Amino acid sequence: MTGASVGSGTTVPARRGSAPGPARSAYLLPRQPDPTRAPLRLFCFHHAGGAASSFSGWQERLGGAVAVVPVQLPGREHRVKEPRLREFARLVDELDEALDPLLDAPYAFYGHSMGGIVAHALTRRRIERGLTPPRQLLVGACPPPHRPHLDDGVPPQRRTDEELTAWMASLGGLPELVRRYPEWLRLAVAVLRDDLSLVHSHTSGRGATTALDPLPVPIRALAGSSDPLVTPRLAAEWARHTTADFRVFTLAGGHFFHRSTPGIVLRLVASLLGAEHSARS
Repeated sequence: MTGASVGSGTTVPARRGSAPGPARSAYLLPRQPDPTRAPLRLFCFHHAGGAASSFSGWQERLGGAVAVVPVQLPGREHRVKEPRLREFARLVDELDEALDPLLDAPYAFYGHSMGGIVAHALTRRRIERGLTPPRQLLVGACPPPHRPHLDDGVPPQRRTDEELTAWMASLGGLPELVRRYPEWLRLAVAVLRDDLSLVHSHTSGRGATTALDPLPVPIRALAGSSDPLVTPRLAAEWARHTTADFRVFTLAGGHFFHRSTPGIVLRLVASLLGAEHSARS
């Protein structure tokens, strides 16, 4: 399986509101800063079973040179009452349409685990439509697109709740607070299963020899040194998916290094985006 976790987004929905800026989309957080005020916009796509809150604190640390735009999938946090998507192509269609008004200025993508696959697919869609792609595609703890996300071939729909719970816990992706409340745990597992099904529908037919046209976009792959799912060696295989510059970076931590060592991760992200002088420790 690919990396996934349960962040917030497994409890009660936040109060609804409209996103600022030209794109009034449910995919954006209700109280997000106006992304039109920074010279570069960083759209962040969360991991399976997670939510946009996994990027909380990023804006404060990256400073004013980058507008952090966390993207929220339905079925969690302020979108908890909405049905979760189960078709990957539909997700990309919706993201392309919903985010389009904010992709009219310099921007980059960061996707963690499942979010990396989403960001890659959206980048491909923008290029196919003849639109300006992101300046960089940053992927963290994410297997390259030619690798299946479920390593044993068992579809997530056939996983029991107990299996998914144990797996989440083994990755350090199951907060203690969620474990204490059976209702929250059931919802967390349900969100994870649907998200993994979404990825599985997109990657299950691929193997290591499947040909995908590389993209003319620089790719930066980030990997945790102790991640059992996406090793630095596996992350390095992202190189085949770009005709532009590629680099891989190994960071201390496991699959969720972006949460365990946010300062280190964001200093690297700021450096890659050319915003290191405004980044805060």
